[in-house]
Amino acid sequence: MKPVATPISLNISRGLPWWLWPNILSLDAPLVAVVGLAAFAQAMGVDLGWERPLLLALCAWLAYCGDRLLDARRLNGPVESGRHEFARINLRLLGYIWLVALTVAVVLAVQLSYGELLAGIGLAAAVGGYFLLQHHPELRGMAGRGKELMAGAGFAAGTLFFIVLNAPVTLPLVLLGMAWVVLCAMNCLLIAGWDRVQDMAMEQHSMAQHWPEMERAFPRLAMAPPALAGVTAVVDAAWLPLAIALAACAVALLELARRAPQMDPEARRVWADTVLLMPVLILF
Repeated sequence: MKPVATPISLNISRGLPWWLWPNILSLDAPLVAVVGLAAFAQAMGVDLGWERPLLLALCAWLAYCGDRLLDARRLNGPVESGRHEFARINLRLLGYIWLVALTVAVVLAVQLSYGELLAGIGLAAAVGGYFLLQHHPELRGMAGRGKELMAGAGFAAGTLFFIVLNAPVTLPLVLLGMAWVVLCAMNCLLIAGWDRVQDMAMEQHSMAQHWPEMERAFPRLAMAPPALAGVTAVVDAAWLPLAIALAACAVALLELARRAPQMDPEARRVWADTVLLMPVLILF
């Protein structure tokens, strides 16, 4: 038997560039989630301490890494997707790390207020329902038709979870929250479109496989965040920095979609997540 920590095969066996490791290790999603949380918290003037951002990061990692581990269990041999190949070969090691992260997350969660804990259980149940739909042999085919929308909405909801529970729900928050949902869905759809062939080879389902004209609809979808940001800025100028940042995210995703055919497949996935880190600029 191969040792658990055997380096992954294919092109990755020759060495990975440093900028690809966050994606391989499922660390990009937690980083985006924490930056989004911090940006909205600053706009709302809410102090969430360090425990809640850490818990959010752990939960985001548990969800993304867990999803890849479940995907990897169905793979019978090497695949072209570096992140799935890493999970396939390091399945047991990542499984142990996943359990440790889950334990830490539970320890942090039980220290939340009763309201936060109860709402968190509800959110966890929703995520569990998503996993059931996407990984059940008889349900995953149909559920895959809405996979990216569910993933984007779920990720955005997790990002804003502590904001909604610890700050008043205002019109600017609702408007920019909607913009964030659209951006997260755009990110998922963009990557799914690029990975159509790989996903089909791994017997993974996605909206892109059932929506041939998705790329043509992308420019229209990208208009929503700037429009919502513009309305927000008119309603309350104090939200202008975050509104500009989210509008810029949409423009950058649209430009990335245009340039994608000339880009390295792995690099463009990294850029799709990096674009969503733009709100970090308003934190300084």
